[in-house]
Amino acid sequence: MRNWLLPVTLMGLSGLGLFFLSERGRKQLNALFDGVALPGGPLGQFNKFLDDRLARIQRALDEVAEALKAQSV
Repeated sequence: MRNWLLPVTLMGLSGLGLFFLSERGRKQLNALFDGVALPGGPLGQFNKFLDDRLARIQRALDEVAEALKAQSV
């Protein structure tokens, strides 16, 4: 039995590479990322969630720094 997994994988990867290097492939890829990254999209909501959490963590760290500064004075 011949092993066809490696040649088929290489052909598939080279086909994907050619698709993404072509003008049409880049346009479709940009359209996909633009659609996913909209503020109302799933990645936009996740990004907002992470920004809110990071802001909350930053405020907590600022409060801890102020408390330590006040305690050391």
